Amino acid sequence: VDFLFFPTFVSDMDRFNSASSLTVMLGTLGVTGASFLLYKLLSDRKAFTGSLISSVRALPGAKQMVNKELEKTMKDLEDSLRIKGDEVIDQIPTEGWSHERILNLMNQLQKSEENRWKEGKVSGVVYHGEDEHTNMMSKVFSLFALSNPLHPDVFPSIRKFEAEIVAMTVNMLGNVPNVCGALTSGGTESILMACKAHRDYYLARGITEPEMIIPTSAHAAFNKACHYFNIKLVFAPLGDDFCVDVEQMKKLITPNTILLVASAPSYAHGMIDDVRAVAALAQERGIGCHVDGCLGGFLLPWLKETKVLDIPDFDFRVPGVTSMSADTHKYGYSVKGTSVVLFRNSDLRRSMYYVNVNWNGGIYASPTIAGSRPGALIATTWASLVSMGKQGFKEAAVAIGNMQKEIKQGIIEMDDLELVGDSTTMVLAFTSPKYNIFGIKSLMGERGWNLNPLQKPNAIHICITYNQARQNGAEKFLKDLTESMTEIRSNPKKYESASDAYVYGLAYGLPDRSLIEEMITGYLDICLKA
Repeated sequence: VDFLFFPTFVSDMDRFNSASSLTVMLGTLGVTGASFLLYKLLSDRKAFTGSLISSVRALPGAKQMVNKELEKTMKDLEDSLRIKGDEVIDQIPTEGWSHERILNLMNQLQKSEENRWKEGKVSGVVYHGEDEHTNMMSKVFSLFALSNPLHPDVFPSIRKFEAEIVAMTVNMLGNVPNVCGALTSGGTESILMACKAHRDYYLARGITEPEMIIPTSAHAAFNKACHYFNIKLVFAPLGDDFCVDVEQMKKLITPNTILLVASAPSYAHGMIDDVRAVAALAQERGIGCHVDGCLGGFLLPWLKETKVLDIPDFDFRVPGVTSMSADTHKYGYSVKGTSVVLFRNSDLRRSMYYVNVNWNGGIYASPTIAGSRPGALIATTWASLVSMGKQGFKEAAVAIGNMQKEIKQGIIEMDDLELVGDSTTMVLAFTSPKYNIFGIKSLMGERGWNLNPLQKPNAIHICITYNQARQNGAEKFLKDLTESMTEIRSNPKKYESASDAYVYGLAYGLPDRSLIEEMITGYLDICLKA
């Protein structure tokens, strides 16, 4: 869950930060420790402040004050997330609702949400959005609503669809012999399965304390995989170009290293790591190399083939690449809930499987985490790929690539803005050396744009989609960005602190990491509360 999507959090964070951080800290600093505190403050101000706030929060009076402010903040957040006027259904009705009543309610809710993305002003999220394509997938979904690939004898069509989706993806990502794979529920599961497969593959070869090395820009799903599967996570730094520093990655390899990771592209900045160098290093050391193409796997091949953007080699045609992930529910233009994970050979793929031949309910086996899976999602994914066709994918790629070039040039020419990384993909990140970048994000939000906040460094990005590109997205974006910059220049003080800065980039703005974790854990609780 991306916790960075609650603008109403801003005013509460202003109040909370001043009450729990500044007031508490000043009220508890003692004169006797002043010299030591000053030394630590000067040497590492942010780390020290976070440590100090954590310590102060443990004091009885301070803890009570912090908890009180935290409760207020979370209550305001809960109110902001609820649908106004909504009737909460917290138990099964005594008498079932009529189909008409159900559909009327759902149509009402859907229409209110559709307005948030229909005009093509949302970064990522909805990648196609054209009515005819969506309606086709809806019809396919209804045809296979009851199907389950766990039972291929009952639903042989779903087995066909899944196998052919994998085959089409293999063909698109290099058409290299012996490459194979499976469908998952999304990019996170694809990454989990790739990590689990490498862990088990190298366990069989004697590595019992596995490690993997990822760029600091790699997706958080790799952190989750290491947490789930007890793999030691090692971070490789980025170079000045916001791509992984391969020489530094090389120095981090140990006898326990099982996997190196490269992004194609990275979520934050849209940069493609040097896949050839990372894969060559992995091959030289006899270890795995995963290319995370969750975001770009179904777009980069067409950008590269049409030459609309300069895309380097990144797929199985690069020697040493042992696995890849590519989301069909992004630029494969399918409905949410599908992704593809691919492996260089069947030995690696088999390391992903789970098989139990001793269960008293019979023999149990599944290729990925889930047992039962929605066959309707597999069917709609197959339908999306074959309905788009190569020509459709190329046309979408050209539109996206042209929009990227126009926006990129516009940002370069705009005073007080600068790119974060020289992206040649559909993701463009930018910041401002002069103004609060999250203030600019707020101003773009007032004009209907939902852009993604970034941290380390603070920035925002747009992930360009076909939904934007087919609606003259570049012209709309640059017009609104120009107006936003004019407004922030006219009143910069208004956006220095009273902006999204306390929320977007929250983890970079507040030094107390435990406090951040508490708030985000509370946010997850709220999302699951009826």
